Amino acid sequence: MAFDLTFIIRPDAESVSVRLFLKTIEDIDRVIRDVDYAVTREKGKRRWIIAGLSSSAPTVTVRPALENAEIVEAFVNGLRTITAGSLEPPAHFTEQALDDLKRMRHLFTGRDRAKSLEFSSNGEQHVVIEKDIGEKADRILKGGHWNLGSLEGTLEAINLHGSPTFTIWDRVSRLPIRCSFPRDAIWKEQVKSFLEKRVLVIGRVNYFLNGKPRSVTNIERIEDMTPDSDLPRATFGSIPSPDIAKDPAEFLRTVRGEGSS
Repeated sequence: MAFDLTFIIRPDAESVSVRLFLKTIEDIDRVIRDVDYAVTREKGKRRWIIAGLSSSAPTVTVRPALENAEIVEAFVNGLRTITAGSLEPPAHFTEQALDDLKRMRHLFTGRDRAKSLEFSSNGEQHVVIEKDIGEKADRILKGGHWNLGSLEGTLEAINLHGSPTFTIWDRVSRLPIRCSFPRDAIWKEQVKSFLEKRVLVIGRVNYFLNGKPRSVTNIERIEDMTPDSDLPRATFGSIPSPDIAKDPAEFLRTVRGEGSS
């Protein structure tokens, strides 16, 4: 199975500078972790290690410390879809992953720049990204639509760097969704109080072209949707009252307050 991810830095000069090498490693690591989280729901927990490193055109092979072929396949297949010019996001590529991929365009500018980056998995599935990667990622980000609405899920992460955001794991799409909130103390404390709780986020819900949610902005409010542990739980195949089995119509009239006919 494809556990290893290999990438080659092809410089636009005779050699690769230390600066270009380090910037490339940092940018690729950021996108890998975005995809890793979307696949495994384990944010920041998985270690990625260097499994191989050679010189000339720097060739780096990395793998997750806990082997997971799905992450590597999602990463390489996603890059292939994006470089082919798709208008829809590949599986497991969130808005955050596409934003980080778009930022990689800076690797192809300036004095110490790359000509291309080549990716493969176990020597197969060859994909090349070049200076147009920012444009191709942006093409996906610019598509889609938005509606006023809400998404429900567990609030799993908070990022207070730059424009503050938090991430919920959407219950319907099963995707991590980035939510932007105002930078003030009241909002910050409210968001912190909801960490690891199930919440309903109400605001402008932004969707990709394929209809999958990507983010929530202009948030109006957040509601706690944690189930009440004091309420009775129904089991599969159970009914709330034996009266339903005897006379369903009469039971519904009673619930509605209509009384007997």
